[in-house]
Amino acid sequence: MANADTLRAALDQPPKDRRSGGARYTLVRDLDVNVEHFNEVLGFGVSYDMILRRLRVAGVDIATYVVNGFFDSLMNLELMRQVAAVHPGPDAPLVGVGGERLEPPPAGPHGKRADVLRALLQDRLAYAQVNVVHTFEDALTQVLSGPMILLVDGDASVVVVDTRVYPDRNPSTPEINQLMHGPQDGFIENIISNSALVRRRVRDAGLRFELVKIGRRSKTDVSITYIVGLTDPGLVAEVRRRLKDIDIDGIPAAEGAIAEYLGRHPWNPFPTVRLTERPDVAAVELYAGHVVLLVDTTPVAVCLPTTMLQLLQHPEDYHVGPLFGTYLRWVELFGLFVALLVPPLWLLLATHPALTHGFAALQLIGPKKPATVALPLQFLLAEVSIDVLRRAILNSPTPLATSFGILGAVVLGDVAVKTGIFSPETLIYVVGASIASFAISNLELGMATRIIRITLIALEWLWALPGVVVGLLFWLVFAARTKSLGVPYLWPLVPFNWSALRTVLIRQPITVTGRRHPIYRAQDRWRA
Repeated sequence: MANADTLRAALDQPPKDRRSGGARYTLVRDLDVNVEHFNEVLGFGVSYDMILRRLRVAGVDIATYVVNGFFDSLMNLELMRQVAAVHPGPDAPLVGVGGERLEPPPAGPHGKRADVLRALLQDRLAYAQVNVVHTFEDALTQVLSGPMILLVDGDASVVVVDTRVYPDRNPSTPEINQLMHGPQDGFIENIISNSALVRRRVRDAGLRFELVKIGRRSKTDVSITYIVGLTDPGLVAEVRRRLKDIDIDGIPAAEGAIAEYLGRHPWNPFPTVRLTERPDVAAVELYAGHVVLLVDTTPVAVCLPTTMLQLLQHPEDYHVGPLFGTYLRWVELFGLFVALLVPPLWLLLATHPALTHGFAALQLIGPKKPATVALPLQFLLAEVSIDVLRRAILNSPTPLATSFGILGAVVLGDVAVKTGIFSPETLIYVVGASIASFAISNLELGMATRIIRITLIALEWLWALPGVVVGLLFWLVFAARTKSLGVPYLWPLVPFNWSALRTVLIRQPITVTGRRHPIYRAQDRWRA
């Protein structure tokens, strides 16, 4: 009963007071005690991937912990050889790596020799990253992140050797925002590799990768990436503060969870951060004075702040000439208009012919033969059917996905028209709007257009013209009131800034240099 009461009391604690284990232990000078605690917390003997090795070096017992799969066998063998070669002599100076004098421990079986051995391990191991941690929690986090930890008998600290090699894949072509010309590499699930892809494009001494850990249990690595002397320090401080305010067990959704926490408006359909799989896009965002978040275990970077018109810019715009790049931008704006307004406006005019009176060109609007289902309901069913088909294709095995998609679109669409469930015009406009949604560069903004389009169709069914007008005004005001880390979402339309709007509507030649937009408060206002 006492155990049940203790467990119930622990579960009743608020989340911020619960920990993932290990906080109740402290490092001591007795190696056996430390090993016992690590074995208990790490589940050694139960988890097959946790490796413990006991060694005796220069008359001192040491123990190493590492996670199987996070290290290379040859690298581990070389590390063991270097550890075995460390021999502190009788006249070895008691000096640490930083030059500080090491005082003899008050008690312990090995006295000065343990401190000297720890210092030599830190000093002489031929690895780029070797450091010492002094708390049980820090050591636990390190070994679960991949590095090897070395415990020395008689010393209440842990040597951390970063020998980790994460299982990953080579950079491949991103699935979204593909280019006909230009770089074909994309982010992968390894934050170290992703940092290198960004560093390769931004060889600025001010580039910073500031690492924070998110999740009490997952300890997910998140890199706050920015350029000192360019990015607004207030923006970096705000991003850092919001990340540190995240209090959750883990973020398995990775960039999706980070975007929700930073956006602060989870029910807002408009994406207030920009997600990209492309390192070149992340580099452009950094040069614009933005902050880029690289999240471990995901091939997607989070760029912020952002605006709606910025989300409509495709990387291909800068890999073609200014004239064709401008044309592509207008094509995307046209796609946004079609995806948002064409189906509800056509439905409005088709169900209320009186609105077309006096306009001969609009007299052709409307279904040529009636269907058994009401026209507004046809649109709603068609929208849901397309999303069901899209979800089915995503869940289908790759060899069958294409065939399954063609089968579902052609056969089901043809049968629905012939049986009178849908009119041909309904499918044409709904499919056209769906294609226009995918023509939008940003996938999340394309999803938002579908939500807005469905609400406008439903409002037209309920209240006809007043419903469409009210719906448009609602979404317009909603977008105008939305902000991304203090930046107005509809800028440079709201507030209006013609010089900035011109650079959005017309792709400026790269040879034309100018000032960075002041809305982002970049410290370096000039691009050249």
